Amino acid sequence: MRQLLTAILRFLLRHALQFALFIVILLAGRLLLAEWRAYSAGSEAVAVLRLAADGADSHGAGLAGAATARANALRHSSHTAIATRLEQIQMQLTALRARQQPSLFTLPLPDTTTLTLHAQEEAARRVEIEVLAQEARYLTALQAAISDEDARQTLARLHAEHVRAYAALQHNLRQRRELEAQHPLAARLPGSDAYAQLSQLEAQGQRLRDFNLQAYQAWAAQRARSSATQSARPAPFSIDEQALAGALAPIQKAIAAGENQLARNWIARWRAPVLDVAPTAALLVLSAIFLPAAIKAFFYFVLAPVAARLPPLSIARELQLPGSSLPLPPQGESRISAVSQALQLQPGQRMLIHPEYLQASPVSSTKRTQWLLDWRFPFTSLAAGMVALTRLESGEPASVTLSASDDPLQEVAIVHLPAGSALVFQPRGLVGLICDAGQPLALSSHWRLGSLHAWLTLQLRFIVFRGPVTLIVRGCRGVRLERAGQGRSISQSATLGFSTDVLYSTLRSETFIPYLRGQQALLNDRFDGGNGVYLYEETPRHGKQPGKVGSWFEGFTDAILKVFGI
Repeated sequence: MRQLLTAILRFLLRHALQFALFIVILLAGRLLLAEWRAYSAGSEAVAVLRLAADGADSHGAGLAGAATARANALRHSSHTAIATRLEQIQMQLTALRARQQPSLFTLPLPDTTTLTLHAQEEAARRVEIEVLAQEARYLTALQAAISDEDARQTLARLHAEHVRAYAALQHNLRQRRELEAQHPLAARLPGSDAYAQLSQLEAQGQRLRDFNLQAYQAWAAQRARSSATQSARPAPFSIDEQALAGALAPIQKAIAAGENQLARNWIARWRAPVLDVAPTAALLVLSAIFLPAAIKAFFYFVLAPVAARLPPLSIARELQLPGSSLPLPPQGESRISAVSQALQLQPGQRMLIHPEYLQASPVSSTKRTQWLLDWRFPFTSLAAGMVALTRLESGEPASVTLSASDDPLQEVAIVHLPAGSALVFQPRGLVGLICDAGQPLALSSHWRLGSLHAWLTLQLRFIVFRGPVTLIVRGCRGVRLERAGQGRSISQSATLGFSTDVLYSTLRSETFIPYLRGQQALLNDRFDGGNGVYLYEETPRHGKQPGKVGSWFEGFTDAILKVFGI
């Protein structure tokens, strides 16, 4: 019984394996036959498509020349002539697009005759559509430019009317001032001739103000319309050859697909391209190894010594500011920060503070949200994080406690700027300030594009705070305020600010190898001046890992912000 079962199982297994083998052979034969048919069809298709592409190129060159001549002939024509030509183009485009048939640029392709006719017709149709579309876009831009020229003439007329209205209003104001100067008492005494004349001038002045406002509004509205649609007259028309070639992208794609199908040997296919680009790749590798070191050596041994010999930058002299400096802490002490600080907010003062640094405040104080530190400097406020600030005001003396609630390493320092003093400060270290409620914040920015010190440090813009104002400053592990004296040097990443009477310059780092390895910056900040002071944080987190790949984005953004003095 066992032998019978074994024989039956062997028989079934043998024939099952034969059945599977026949299936594999039949499938392999069908695949080989399909590959052969695809190869034959692909060879014919590639030849046909290349012929169609060459014919379309020649046809497109002729259409491009005719379109260029037509469009340039209309450059100085009327608005009506351009509109007529645009209407003709739209009719032609509608007719061409209506002729569109299902694309035959696919594999496998139909018979050679059908493919040849369809390929040539479709390629010619695509080229004609692209040439007409480019001509239509150019004529539309030309039409808009002509309309803008008319709008600019209207704007000039409205501006002249506004100038005349404003001149009449100024003349009325001068007459009133002269009458008041000649008759200071009679002009205010009802019933007098001077009073009657003054009343008449005031009534006339009110009419002139209304007329001047109307003239200005009409001019401003026309200027807004002109600015919104302003476009210069385009240059002479020329065909965009790249876009024209893109119109034949489907046929080029079909050619590439056919060539890929015809490729039999993968080694032969990739050997030539690899050998072709290998020398360039080797040069790029060598450049990636040696070029950064060469650039750093040039900066260290050439540019940095040149900058060190240049005169220092004096903000006070260039801005013509007085030499009033900041008060220093007691002798021997430079640390001015603490984990928390208590301030007295006096009536008539206004505090702007980051909400996360406001630890405690009186309930009676008035709190509002101020979105930007200064609306005159929106980019600076946004980049420095001085947005969505809490504004505190109080009608009586209020004690406010400040502390960093989100970072245990941050300390807070209070820097008082008396009247007449000024401080160059990087807003990245600012968390708040106190100023007079009725006075705008004395904040200004100054570019120094002609200073090599500024270019090497990438700090081309300096932000200056002027007193009286109290700055609330943050710093990692503490903030220090020191006198510049006969010359002090600190890391650039630690600098927060310096008084305007300081002579600011750069000093090359002492050793080259740490700079080459990215462990040290190229330049340090140097401060000179007997009464000048500078402000820095003890452990800067800003720019601590310049050589690590993971921090490239942070380094890039820090460099951009440094250019703007932030």
